[in-house]
Amino acid sequence: MFQSLDYPKTRRALEVFGLKFTQYLKGEISNRQYPYGNPNVRGVSDKIASGKLINSIQFDVEVDGEGNPMLVMMYVDYFDNVNLGRKKGKTKVPIKALLDWIKIRGIEANRPNGIPIPPLSLAFAIQTNIYKFGIRPTNIYDKGLDGLLDFVENPP
Repeated sequence: MFQSLDYPKTRRALEVFGLKFTQYLKGEISNRQYPYGNPNVRGVSDKIASGKLINSIQFDVEVDGEGNPMLVMMYVDYFDNVNLGRKKGKTKVPIKALLDWIKIRGIEANRPNGIPIPPLSLAFAIQTNIYKFGIRPTNIYDKGLDGLLDFVENPP
């Protein structure tokens, strides 16, 4: 928590930047601009499934060890996987997370003979696909930062 009263204007500026930056990040997450993982399926989607990611994005104004005010961004651990993507061959995505995602997104698939694929089997197939091919980056952080810089350069 910001404790020093020595920098009230800096604190206020950092609060404005933090609010704007979180707005830009949340806007990028909710934009329907991300192509589906399967290149054979056309369409785009947002990055909101459970809402944990978008709801986790927060900021605070704190003081570093030398007494300087700074903006601190907070978000769930997997933000980096969404933002930077996931390299192929990296550790496997947890099945529980994939099962939750499948349920939230309402994803269903059938075998060629029309028989539905059970969610657990689908989760293992998705896990294997991510392990083999990775996940492309979304660059949400950079896009949010670009929006913030545009705000600074062209204020309302």
